[in-house]
Amino acid sequence: MLKFKTAKLLGISVLSVFVTQVAAQQGKSNNWIDFSDPTAIYSKAGLGAGSEGVDLYGAFGGYLGGQFKHKLTVEAMHDLDYYNINYFAFNTSNDTGFSLDTRWGDVYDQASIGVLKKLPLENKSIKIYPSMHLGLMWSDTDDSTTYIEINAAARYSVNRVFWFGVTPSYIYAMRGMDINELNATVDVGYQLAKDIAVSGHFNNDGEAWADFTFAF
Repeated sequence: MLKFKTAKLLGISVLSVFVTQVAAQQGKSNNWIDFSDPTAIYSKAGLGAGSEGVDLYGAFGGYLGGQFKHKLTVEAMHDLDYYNINYFAFNTSNDTGFSLDTRWGDVYDQASIGVLKKLPLENKSIKIYPSMHLGLMWSDTDDSTTYIEINAAARYSVNRVFWFGVTPSYIYAMRGMDINELNATVDVGYQLAKDIAVSGHFNNDGEAWADFTFAF
């Protein structure tokens, strides 16, 4: 298992590589990017700040082949306290996605696999994104924990540039630590241009933060 210092160096190195890749791309997409959509595939770089510190993130996304798109995201979170390295593949023909998410350098390291579905409602301004993940937490001092996490993000687009939503989640540990939690995050976003957006977030733990994202 990676130690904290090793994970920190790995996170910084991988984040630097992807920010460089994103910045090196020539030209910008002429398509309007929907920043409210968690299944949207695009490359980006961004900065976040809030009650838990500063976050840095970058992603490299594009076509995988046929109707499939994919994206690799690297995040340095909470003043470089821990790192997320996530992979997401999306089937545009049936609006279904697969994800592999990892976290390194926190109290517990984590890895999970999951599936996600995009569900536009009859009112096309409202979309729901239910997902389910099976994950593992481990550390040097405690037994490993197997858990399941269910999310149901909902988004309402007021117009082309302004949206808000809520993301309830439930996590339950099947083995290891005793975890049985229901959480929620409230999100709001505003698109400054076709490839620039700001967003704000607040969760039931009292954490608040804002993001500035530039897409490529």
